[in-house]
Amino acid sequence: MNQGYGKKRTAARTILAAVAAVVSCTAALTACGAPAEPAARTDGKPAAAPEPLSQTALTARALTPGEEAGPYRTAEYTVSGGPPSDDYTAAPAVCQPLVGLRAARGGPAAQVHRRLADPGEPQGADVAVQLRTYAAGRAAGVLEDLRTAGQKCAGGFAEVRGTNRGTYTGVGKLPAPAGVGDEAQAFRLALLDGKGGATSYEYLTVVRSGPTVLSFRAQTLEGTDLGGVPREIVDAQWEKFSSLKH
Repeated sequence: MNQGYGKKRTAARTILAAVAAVVSCTAALTACGAPAEPAARTDGKPAAAPEPLSQTALTARALTPGEEAGPYRTAEYTVSGGPPSDDYTAAPAVCQPLVGLRAARGGPAAQVHRRLADPGEPQGADVAVQLRTYAAGRAAGVLEDLRTAGQKCAGGFAEVRGTNRGTYTGVGKLPAPAGVGDEAQAFRLALLDGKGGATSYEYLTVVRSGPTVLSFRAQTLEGTDLGGVPREIVDAQWEKFSSLKH
């Protein structure tokens, strides 16, 4: 037998097999370990945005009044239905996401408000936890607006509270909590006390998961610096939300 001829035939078959594999990889992006792409619509239109959660589904995913997160206990906003900041506005308007997200991107399809505090520390942390779900893919835009506000309002802004005004002297970007949501942002806001001229601090953490935005705003009634939104609260709310999000 001609050993050289046999080797040539084997090499030719190997090359042809390799070419076929390359063609296969090019024709189907999922081959050869390439990441799968979402299936395109046959009508050429973009895929539909995720549907917002119903009010019932969103409420089921929120911390329940009486539920605990570390030393903090969950309650409702029994008087106004939501935190006072929902009715505040910012000047300039681009800073509004740092004040409240109630009217962001046309408003949510459903929302839930919760308030957490440590019963053993009546002057301690007061944390507003709000879940809002948005239609038409607007949730990602809410985070974009918040990111823009953090950049453009870093030097401070005014908060209009009816006939009163609050003065924020600075906004600092903080590391966002890891392992929660599709994206997250965190900020430290320095607030000037109009009476004594002292500075207090508020902390804002916002997490997006699909069409839903979870926000956490923390401050103390005595004006001390918390150092951040209590992680126990973020983790407890995210754990409950993510366990039911499907």
